[in-house]
Amino acid sequence: MENGFFSALLRVEVVSVVTLLLTVATVAHMLSTRRKPKSMIAWILVIVLIPHIGIPLYVIFSGRKIEKSILKKGQLSLKNYAPSNFRSEMSLFLLSQKIPPPTRHNRTYICHDGVEAYFALKEMLQKAERSVYISTYIFGDDEVTHEIIDILAQKASEGVDVKMLIDSLGSARLEFAPAILRKLRDAGGEYYFFNSIVAHPIDFKLNLRNHRKSIIVDGHTVMAGGMNIAKEYLSAYYHEKLWSDLSFVITGEAAQHYLDIFIFDWEYTTKTEWKMHPVALPHIEEENFIQVVPAGPDVENDGYFEAMIYMPFIAQKRIWMVTPYFAPDQTILDALVVARHRGVEIKIIVPDTSDHFIIDIARNGFLRDLQEEGIEIYFYKSRMLHAKVILVDDDFVVMGSANFDERSFFYNYETMSFFYNQAQVSDLEAWIQNHFLECTKGLQPAGRVRTMLENTFKMLSPVI
Repeated sequence: MENGFFSALLRVEVVSVVTLLLTVATVAHMLSTRRKPKSMIAWILVIVLIPHIGIPLYVIFSGRKIEKSILKKGQLSLKNYAPSNFRSEMSLFLLSQKIPPPTRHNRTYICHDGVEAYFALKEMLQKAERSVYISTYIFGDDEVTHEIIDILAQKASEGVDVKMLIDSLGSARLEFAPAILRKLRDAGGEYYFFNSIVAHPIDFKLNLRNHRKSIIVDGHTVMAGGMNIAKEYLSAYYHEKLWSDLSFVITGEAAQHYLDIFIFDWEYTTKTEWKMHPVALPHIEEENFIQVVPAGPDVENDGYFEAMIYMPFIAQKRIWMVTPYFAPDQTILDALVVARHRGVEIKIIVPDTSDHFIIDIARNGFLRDLQEEGIEIYFYKSRMLHAKVILVDDDFVVMGSANFDERSFFYNYETMSFFYNQAQVSDLEAWIQNHFLECTKGLQPAGRVRTMLENTFKMLSPVI
């Protein structure tokens, strides 16, 4: 009996010592890397307080630009296509971040919901003559995606070059059971999973996900924005589970930047060199200035993140923001508060309840701080809100794949577009105003327990 007791005690002591050594080693490794103090504090709390969870999470999630996997991917650099003479404070700032200037000749159509996007996408795919390249985080297995696969397979059988790049984490179920994709491959199309858990289980990272979303047809037309490809985002009819989202279709010079980004991600994933063929752009007289801004660890500078810091300082009249998830860096929060103190009207719309419960709790702590400074907070009640759009004065609007959180700013691969035309500004202004009508305004006072919960998750936001 005593021997069994002492054996159990010895095992506990060994486990405790090993846990302590792993905790010290993990904290030491983290302190040897370049991290923001807020991120370090959050990780230290998780590692020290719950080491059996915190240490594995750190191993899985840690790292960014210094990671070997990032170095293998290389640096994304967009080409300078048909540089325009358009200049604005924001476009010049992005130029200083090595982002090419806005392209000039583009035709743009905004899809205000999933039904508009569904029919626009079908039309694009059916008109494809040479190529269809798709990059998505989520590709579902439902009636919408089955129909899209049927169109893609038909196009591939006709000799159209069809390639799909799907994120392994976002579409994990599909990677393990890719039955619907076999029809595409049998017809001559190709698909690959980005940072695959199946192909690279040891090197698999929960961070560093390809969150870029684009469908590029014939090299000159692209649909992009926040929508993934599944029935929650796209539908032939309105239904109660259809999310509120935005996408846009660009035909013209800006589409070439999306093609550059796709090629870069495809070469990294497939370990093959792309055989580039010249893209024949249609003649477009319209002047529609669009600046495509990739973001993520494969971009040399944090241009998009720094643009979000710079944005509140150049705004003179208003900043309207719509995002499904809100957990930004403190620097951006401070910049928004300064802008509000200067008299800039700031309104933020988030879903009343998103599909991430923990993030909802964390975001309310951030939003409550902003509300106390006079920034207006709105909660969209009708359905899940997944759109990502920022409207600044009457000068420009930003749309794309990035959420307003640290994961999108630093750890995911994203693509945003800055539209500098009054048509897009007016269009999105009306769209946002309609969403205000379906919102409740402001956060209710929080009790002691709620405040403690919000502050805890807000403090841990860099690791969730």
